[in-house]
Amino acid sequence: MIAEHVAADSEARFRALVTASSDVVFRMSADFRELRQLEGRMFMEASPLPNREWFEKYVFPADRERVMCTIQEAINRKSMFESEHRVFRAGGSVGWTHARSVPMLDAAGEIVEWIGMASDITPRKRAEQEFADQRRMYEAILTNTPDLAYVWDLEHRFIYANEGLLRMWGRTWNEAIGKNCLELGYEPWHAALHDREIEQVIATRLPVRGEVPFSGCFGRRYYDYLLVPVIGATGEVEAVAGTTRDVTEHKRLESSLLEADRRKDEFLATLAHELRNPLAPIRNAVQLLKVSHPSEDALRMSREIIERQINHMVRLIDDLMDVSRITVGQVNLRNERAPLRRVLEDALEAVQPAIDAGKHRLQIDIPEAALQIEGDPTRLSQVFQNLLDNAAKYTPPGGTITLRAKRVGDQIQVSVRDTGIGIASDMHPRVFELFTRVHAGDRIKTSGLGIGLSLARKLVELHLGTIEVHSDGPGTGSEFIVTLPALDAEPTAAPGAAVDASDSRVTTANGQRLLVVDDNRDAAESLGMLLELENCKVSVAYDGRQALEVLDNFKPDIALLDIGMPGMDGYELARRIRATQRGRNMVLVALTGWGQAEDKKRAIDAGFDEHLTKPVDPDMLSRVLHLRHSVAA
Repeated sequence: MIAEHVAADSEARFRALVTASSDVVFRMSADFRELRQLEGRMFMEASPLPNREWFEKYVFPADRERVMCTIQEAINRKSMFESEHRVFRAGGSVGWTHARSVPMLDAAGEIVEWIGMASDITPRKRAEQEFADQRRMYEAILTNTPDLAYVWDLEHRFIYANEGLLRMWGRTWNEAIGKNCLELGYEPWHAALHDREIEQVIATRLPVRGEVPFSGCFGRRYYDYLLVPVIGATGEVEAVAGTTRDVTEHKRLESSLLEADRRKDEFLATLAHELRNPLAPIRNAVQLLKVSHPSEDALRMSREIIERQINHMVRLIDDLMDVSRITVGQVNLRNERAPLRRVLEDALEAVQPAIDAGKHRLQIDIPEAALQIEGDPTRLSQVFQNLLDNAAKYTPPGGTITLRAKRVGDQIQVSVRDTGIGIASDMHPRVFELFTRVHAGDRIKTSGLGIGLSLARKLVELHLGTIEVHSDGPGTGSEFIVTLPALDAEPTAAPGAAVDASDSRVTTANGQRLLVVDDNRDAAESLGMLLELENCKVSVAYDGRQALEVLDNFKPDIALLDIGMPGMDGYELARRIRATQRGRNMVLVALTGWGQAEDKKRAIDAGFDEHLTKPVDPDMLSRVLHLRHSVAA
């Protein structure tokens, strides 16, 4: 009686425990064929399911083979069965369960039945799946990022390194993980630096940023890095994570920019020096002209000084503009078949004064046979003028300059050699770079903006040629060799052919009415005086408003307008003139210091007929005015 009471009490306690559980409690036949659910409604029905119908009804198809293998193994071993798998839940949705069942054995050790419990682990599985998805995403990001990513534990050992970092080390995951910086081949100072920084991040919980060089499998590179603390669930620092970025190219660019900035500053200082040089004799000449009764010799010398120095300044500015045009691809070559001798003679004529001033000996070796080239004679002459001018400039007085030309196969080689101060070998690669002055420290004896050789190379390359320098070093002189494609000799001209050798210069037509508009009074009035000397009728205005006021009364044929005037600029003035009855047929000429291709296009778009860059060559101005007057007539 007592035993029965104890058994009943135990049964009651068991029932109470099962009822209180949120899990499913079940009984299973010895062969797992029949299932009976005791409590819980996660997915099972209370009624028994014979012949393993429960298996087909509840276990997800893709998991059935694995679960059945686990069941059979448990039966064979008469041991506990345990499995995590997907099931069809009440309502038809798919969830996850963790099932565990133990065998009940009789006195003979045979299985009588199984008692089990199944827990709903769907929320945990979803969380694990989300975590796995996130991990895969982060792994994909960290694997494919160009940055190096890593994590140290509190003992300063790597517990994570992405593929980029492993490649830089030249190590596999197993070779690297668990090692510290020193063990991975970091230089001692570098390893010690990171040890200090790791401890700093742990102590302060603040990021640390730095930049270091490192020699890995990619060679000597510069890296920027950021170290941050990894805070655990308890609020303590559990690890230190870091990212490193290769900034080698950035450092090179930064160095290039600093060098360019230095060269820019030097160029501006040199430009100021070069512009002051001609201004000094111009000022002296002006003072001579102020004398009450200057002699004829003084007048002549003053005029020559002013003209010579202005031509020098114009050449400096033209070189600057040419470099800018070539850099942006806005130089249009006027190619033609031309004899090389003519090109070289034009260059020699331009630099002869400099050669004479240096008392240099000039040796010329050009074959009598006509060497023909295809190109722009003016631009090619500019190349050789630069080379000859440099030879004269950097050769001590009494030196020798040699100009040679010869044909080599289908090419022509022109050499300019001097006995001057030479070029150091380390400057050979840079001698043709923009704003490079080979002898920058010698500012008193030499001059130049450092653009002549760069301009020469660009022009030669536009003609499909090359230019190179040879020098054995300081004091040994220099040689520049220009190589250009050669043309075959030109056929003999037909009998009776004649060449028009007449002077192409023209003067302005008499009686033109010209309006000159410039806010610079000296420029406006001096130009007006020059035009009056050409028998033109001239009216001068100093701003756009004044120009519009005199337009109807003066009735000009041609207007010369400055662009950069305050208030109403030349573009706006041109548009307003074109909008008047009188201005529709008037010839408008822009006179400006802005000479880029886009400046010319903008002037034409504003209504100008011509665009001339200051300071304008008087012959060019006369030619333009004459041609425009002829067209208008």
